[in-house]
Amino acid sequence: MIAIGVIGRSWREGESLAPHILETAEAVGRGVAEAGAALISGGTGGVMEAACKGAFEAGGLTVGFLPYADRAKANPYLTLAFPTGMGTIRNVLTARCCDAIVMVGGGVGTLNEVTIAYDSGVPTVVIEGTTGWADRLRSSIEDGQWLDDRHVTPLTFVSDPASAVSAALERAREPRHGSRLGAFTGWAGQ
Repeated sequence: MIAIGVIGRSWREGESLAPHILETAEAVGRGVAEAGAALISGGTGGVMEAACKGAFEAGGLTVGFLPYADRAKANPYLTLAFPTGMGTIRNVLTARCCDAIVMVGGGVGTLNEVTIAYDSGVPTVVIEGTTGWADRLRSSIEDGQWLDDRHVTPLTFVSDPASAVSAALERAREPRHGSRLGAFTGWAGQ
């Protein structure tokens, strides 16, 4: 099963996200589920909850890597919640465990996930017009598609949820070419 990540802003106490951002995320989630792919997110509110809601209500599998150690803080639309207790370090799981990711808006945490995905060779699709880094990223990168001079994997920019899902599903099939940094696996990995 293909795993598509959806990343974007959560919300803080007393704050809400613009309706068009949440509607976009929900439409992406629904499209992912209708395509038969699993949806991966950070498992909390905001963009993550809206995407999970769309996928869950369409009968899809939703997985959340929570930053908290408390499963009760998961959004109600998760099929599987992993209470990692890792804080923002869980961004590594969200970004690397996907075949492709879709960015809807986003602050610095979302930008962190994009850089992790890029370094790991995970294709990223950015929905412009959803505020935050999704609207600033293209002008900040090399040749409008690369995060650095290594040219690991180009970012794809789209303007609507259907195009994002289509691009993510297509790019999910690409061979992954990342930084190839080894990971310490301990004695069991030798």
